[in-house]
Amino acid sequence: MKHVNYLPLLISCILVIMFVMSVDLVFARAFNNDFETGDLTDWEEKTGDAFDFQPTWGDNPTARNRGQPSEHQGDWWLGLAEKYQGPDKGAKLGQKPGDLATNAAGAVAPDAPQGTLTSIEFKIIGETMNFLMGGGNRPWENPNPCCVNLVINGKVERTMTGSNTETMTRREWDVSDLKNKMAKLVVVDNHTGGWGHPNFDDVHQANAAGENIPWDRVLVVQAKGKLAVSWAQMKKYY
Repeated sequence: MKHVNYLPLLISCILVIMFVMSVDLVFARAFNNDFETGDLTDWEEKTGDAFDFQPTWGDNPTARNRGQPSEHQGDWWLGLAEKYQGPDKGAKLGQKPGDLATNAAGAVAPDAPQGTLTSIEFKIIGETMNFLMGGGNRPWENPNPCCVNLVINGKVERTMTGSNTETMTRREWDVSDLKNKMAKLVVVDNHTGGWGHPNFDDVHQANAAGENIPWDRVLVVQAKGKLAVSWAQMKKYY
């Protein structure tokens, strides 16, 4: 029987695998732009404790008769004064609609938690970016800001605050001069006084006609073959 030498084939396979693993596998996918995964998927850099109970579920300001409806999109949003994580997780943790954030001692203190939340990197391909914004009017220039920043290479290129109301409204940045650059969004909550929290939801890029661009056309991830790190990512992207 003729002996077959599989060694060259084996070596070729190993070389191909090593080459593939050395290349950034680039693929397009959606982005958790509206927190509808019910967690912080795609918002993977977190500091402090302000985002420990985020995103929040439902119109919590109305649940406590605040008189300022959140006007969020979908079910989930970032409300940094809130401490209600929905009818499943929230109920298991003893939370109820309208619950507010607490301090280290467990006392109600909606503006006490502080921290930042940073998105994964994405390419700017639109003319504008729009999103829902509410909460406090504490600008980035403030020593203790509450805002959302667009950051490129560590520099804040755009920033936005709320208007001292829990109700979010649609805001917009002109980003036409930033096209083809890689950016991140950073939600900042660094104030403990009155209106010391931001509200944020439903971010999009839009074309010159003002039409939102689907995130699966925007986002390019340098994956290096990594699997999704959460079940939410598995459900949403695979």
